[in-house]
Amino acid sequence: MKKYLDKKKYSRLSMRGRRLLGDAKETTLEQVLDVFSAEHKPVNPTKRKNRPNFFPIPLLNAFAVKNFRATQSIPLAVTGRQLPLIYRLVSGLVSAPHCKTVLIFDTEGRFDVTRLCCGVDDIRHVYVQRPARRGITGSTNGPADPKRISPDQLREQVAAAEQWIFYGKHNSGARELWGTVVIGAIGAGDIVAAWRGWLDVERANVPGFSIACSAEEAISDRQRRQEAVDAALWVASARWGSFTFTESVPHAPESHHSNAMTTGNS
Repeated sequence: MKKYLDKKKYSRLSMRGRRLLGDAKETTLEQVLDVFSAEHKPVNPTKRKNRPNFFPIPLLNAFAVKNFRATQSIPLAVTGRQLPLIYRLVSGLVSAPHCKTVLIFDTEGRFDVTRLCCGVDDIRHVYVQRPARRGITGSTNGPADPKRISPDQLREQVAAAEQWIFYGKHNSGARELWGTVVIGAIGAGDIVAAWRGWLDVERANVPGFSIACSAEEAISDRQRRQEAVDAALWVASARWGSFTFTESVPHAPESHHSNAMTTGNS
């Protein structure tokens, strides 16, 4: 009787084992490696942010938080006279006490590194990429505007550039990447300077010539007035208020402009 029970138990175990083996899926080494690679693939830097980045202008930080709460949109979208604010922000971010690395993705070739106000040791950590415009096609039928890049193309190229900053060989390995500034296109970036935005930048008002001013007086006063225009503040306005700023960072060290890294071609 005992022998019969042992044989019956063995039969049940055998059937259970066959069922388990039948349920198991055959997996090759290549499939295992693919799963491992997918699970350990570096996170795309452009998709991991869930709140606005910080800026070296306190009131701008407050505006960015209010915009995020109202729209759930993270990027600082700048319109109007965008570049003076970008120069100010980039100069402040790469300088002490922040000492970050900043990637500039310039689709229009407008970013001028000579306008940055930061020292030679800091400007080396500003990376300017100008993507080639040839071969860029739009998402609509027919040829696209050669000066425009589609949002999908922009996201792909910005992600590749950020991956290089994170994992490539360069001189900024000891610094943290603050983020990406995109000029002339929409679809990616922590700061977007394009044709629409929630922050408008304009030059502060400079009084004009008096109505009674003669031509001779205007000519003689031209240089002084030009100096007044150059020294005028910039005004950044959003629906929550406005603030003024200068292009240079307060107490910025002497600038050295030839060391920013520029890649690509326009």
